[in-house]
Amino acid sequence: RLTLITLQRELSSSPEAVAATLRKMVQDRAHSDNVRAELQNFLALAESIPISRKLLAVRELLQRFPGKFLIFTEYRQTQDAIMRRLEEWGIPAVTFNGGLDIQQKEQAVAAFRSEGRHAARVMVSTESGAEGRNLQFCHQLINYDLPWNPMRVEQRIGRLHRLGQEHDVTIFNLSCNETIEAHVIELLARKIRMFELVIGELDMILGNLEGNKSFEDLLREAWEASSSEGDLLNRLNALGDVLVKARREYERVRESNALLDVALDL
Repeated sequence: RLTLITLQRELSSSPEAVAATLRKMVQDRAHSDNVRAELQNFLALAESIPISRKLLAVRELLQRFPGKFLIFTEYRQTQDAIMRRLEEWGIPAVTFNGGLDIQQKEQAVAAFRSEGRHAARVMVSTESGAEGRNLQFCHQLINYDLPWNPMRVEQRIGRLHRLGQEHDVTIFNLSCNETIEAHVIELLARKIRMFELVIGELDMILGNLEGNKSFEDLLREAWEASSSEGDLLNRLNALGDVLVKARREYERVRESNALLDVALDL
């Protein structure tokens, strides 16, 4: 199940990411010849995709909106694929990931921060770029793929949406149709209305989930227990109802606290 979940996430990210895992599975002698043959077919399909639709969406966004962009992905293979295309399109970009040393990370941030002909317009970062970096000189963020943990999405946004930010932060969420990722967008954007929240409020809402289980746990359980696409949709709709209830409870508590603050001020 862990491998299947990994493939689900990589499939939403890029053909390159899912192909990397499939190659390892094909080489695993623990699988039978029939299983390896089927995996090889899936690998050939992933390798046959010339360019991801998400990459085309990135190009469209860069053409339409001026200024710097921070692009987040979960996978190094996806990061490499994005960087190759940006280079082909003549768009100056830098990478940021956990494989860089301190000096390389500082150089990447400096190139992204700088202006002028040799400045990087785009930073393509893995999750390591969501930790402790202040990038408020940029105000446009692309979530190339979405973690199943919404707190990590909030950490990404927090790199830009912080003190010193002089612009509205614009967030573009990319998702592939008929994948778990598309359902994550639905739950975060329409049920929790995450992108309307102030940084820190999401934690308060998710703390009100039933059974003290995390959003990621509930999402994984829904996927693992479903017997069909219809069953999965029903389970995710039920999860959506839980999230709506949690948001309403948080808003009720927030309003009560506001009234109490007013009464104490009097």
